[in-house]
Amino acid sequence: MVVKLDIRLYGKDTREERESGYKHLMLFAMVFLFATATTLVFVVGGWQLYSLKNQNTVLKEVALSNTRKIAVMDKELTRISGETSKFESKLDYLLSDIPSIELLTELAAIMPESITIESLSLTTNSLSMVGIGKNEEEILQFTNNLNTTSFANSVSVPVIAPATRNGVKLRTFKLECVLFPLDQIILRSNVTDIKKTNAVSEDIAL
Repeated sequence: MVVKLDIRLYGKDTREERESGYKHLMLFAMVFLFATATTLVFVVGGWQLYSLKNQNTVLKEVALSNTRKIAVMDKELTRISGETSKFESKLDYLLSDIPSIELLTELAAIMPESITIESLSLTTNSLSMVGIGKNEEEILQFTNNLNTTSFANSVSVPVIAPATRNGVKLRTFKLECVLFPLDQIILRSNVTDIKKTNAVSEDIAL
């Protein structure tokens, strides 16, 4: 007859059982942490995907709006370019005209009383005059006056010859004048007017 006795104390685990329980606990904790981390990854990834979709939608709307604005700006730029071309054409036409009004106005102001212009030829860049005067001094003075005008770029030395008109001995002259472009004539005329105005103001102040 064999009798087996359990000499272990009630409620006490053996070392092997305790170690086995620790291992099960650690395994459960690791599984729980893995499951939690996986859930968080899916949640964060889903939220980011949702946010990216919203951002993509917003960016598409902004891009579409910018495309419409660019189309409107291109259309307006085309219209403005057309208007600018028209203005440039009109300006070129005006500036290519013969500066007859500006020239004749200044010419009458600088001409001595004894000088008479018998013929005048005017182009866009040159002026030719034939006239008569009492003597060489007045003709040369008239030439110097031409050099001070806003339209004369350069004035040739006058060709002077003796002549008779109605039995009176006079001097004929011929001279050539190279003209500034019309835009420069207008600009120089404005500068001359300003200088004259300042000079008059200074005389009045004195």
